[in-house]
Amino acid sequence: MTFFLLIGAAQASSLGVALNKGDYLDWEYAVSLWTKFDRPAALEEWDLVMPVYEANKDLIAGTRDEVLQKLANHPQGDLIKRGHDLRLVYDVWKDAYRSILPPGAKAQPWNQLTGWNCTYVKRRNIFTGGCNDMPDWRTEADIKNHNAFIARGGK
Repeated sequence: MTFFLLIGAAQASSLGVALNKGDYLDWEYAVSLWTKFDRPAALEEWDLVMPVYEANKDLIAGTRDEVLQKLANHPQGDLIKRGHDLRLVYDVWKDAYRSILPPGAKAQPWNQLTGWNCTYVKRRNIFTGGCNDMPDWRTEADIKNHNAFIARGGK
């Protein structure tokens, strides 16, 4: 939960996000995170899987097949796999979210993107290909800042 509480729109570093289906260990799970998990569900999932993933992330080394075999033989393999994929999905979300708030960006309401904002998010959203179906994983502070950004017209 702590990691999600630290989400902020002001961070500006770019990410090397996983934009290939093969980067994920369970594609259907990754898609479900994007399409079905609201913020409370994502936080609950994060708290469940990330401690196990962090303690065992050294198992995520080798070819995809090797990793899947190691996890199949590990008693907490499913949680490790989910932690890996949750981290990647979150990184994609964070990159897309940051893209709609930079200086000079057109101020647009949540999931009502057009123009460049929509194009950028669509390029990142390998889960559905849409630009207006991002999960709303924003913190209360993020929502407040986004609304202020819109009220200022993006400045």
